[in-house]
Amino acid sequence: MKIRVVKPKIWNFEVVGGKDAWKEVVYSARVSGVPPEIDEKEVFKMIVKNDYGSALEHIIIKFDVKMTKGNACELLEHRIASHTGYSTRYAKVDKRYGDTEGYEIILPWHLLKKDDSEKAIFMESVSKAIETYEKMIGCGVPRESARYILPFCQAVGIYHFTINLRSLLNLLSLRLCVRASPEMRCIASQIYFNLLDQLPILKGLIGCRGFMRGACPEEGVTGVRAGKQHPVYPPCPFKNKNSDIFIPTRSEIHIASEFNLNKAVKIQEILFKKWASWDG
Repeated sequence: MKIRVVKPKIWNFEVVGGKDAWKEVVYSARVSGVPPEIDEKEVFKMIVKNDYGSALEHIIIKFDVKMTKGNACELLEHRIASHTGYSTRYAKVDKRYGDTEGYEIILPWHLLKKDDSEKAIFMESVSKAIETYEKMIGCGVPRESARYILPFCQAVGIYHFTINLRSLLNLLSLRLCVRASPEMRCIASQIYFNLLDQLPILKGLIGCRGFMRGACPEEGVTGVRAGKQHPVYPPCPFKNKNSDIFIPTRSEIHIASEFNLNKAVKIQEILFKKWASWDG
């Protein structure tokens, strides 16, 4: 029995309508009364900046995702999205459509840089769970019941996902925050770069909620926006009041200085690339 350690993965990313799909939003805005003399790109940016979300629902994005079954519920929480998933009820976990056979797991991010002894403890537990799964199936237990023994880390959260741009921007704003779980940050960061590749007009418009709103809603969160740095969360790059990329919380808005957008975008993308790589 072979177990492969894999990374959370986004692939087959497609914006329906390609690089000009954003013009559908402009068309919708014109229908609702936006004057024709306003430049197309400025109309689109205004819609995103002001969260006039209904117009954004006309852009459809599709992608495939692989993640742990345990964390899949976090992805599936997002509204106005459709998904078709790999079924562990009907299919054995080591066989997946269009993929190599064998058991795959995603090693938790916080274990990536731990020493081999700690990883060995983790892998021993995973191996025993999968061995038990195999034995139960061998004894005639239905797959849908045998799967109850599978570990959280099993990389069988495999979905073909369809979501509109409004909901995708909401997903990114929540999951690109330092407080999001590492696996969701990894997936959201991959989506971010895929989205900018296909809709470069969004550059400088998307990021965490604080970046998109101009004020962080994480008011007084100890270890992230206030107090001693949390030992698990990455530091928030926007909380330093003396920085030119400081993003205030709602109560700090009056002390915000001039904001350096280009620098903020670069700082975010450094984080997102690290998260997307799933390196410890």
